[in-house]
Order: sequence, then structure tokens, then C-alpha cells
Amino acid sequence: MSEVEQFIAAAPDAAHDPAPALRRRRKTVISPSIDGDLLKRFDVRASELGLSRAAAINLAMARFINAA
Repeated sequence: MSEVEQFIAAAPDAAHDPAPALRRRRKTVISPSIDGDLLKRFDVRASELGLSRAAAINLAMARFINAA
């Protein structure tokens, strides 16, 4: 399983039989200013991976935090 597939599988809503006591964490809305060309390239790459922009941003942030 690829790293992207592992990330998606770990999402709270990825389970086929969610635990009844499982609560989804409240998301925080942010609104950063991003260069238009960079955003277009980011969206293309996210699409190639089958990810939404939000999922790709979350994945990128997790990788950034876990980088040595």
C-alpha cells in the first residue's frame, strides 16, 4: 500500500464499519494566500493522486511535520 493510500485509509471516515463512539474532530478553517501558479500545479498533482485539495494539503502538512 502506498503512503497516499495509507494516509487515506487512516482517515476517520475511511472505515467500513465506524465505531459508534467515534467522533469526528472539528476542522479548523484557514485562508492562506497562495501564488496562483503554485496552486494550479498543486491542484494538478493532487488530482493525479486522486486527492482533493484539502486532502492533499493535510497530507503535505503531515509530511512536513514528520520530516526529519
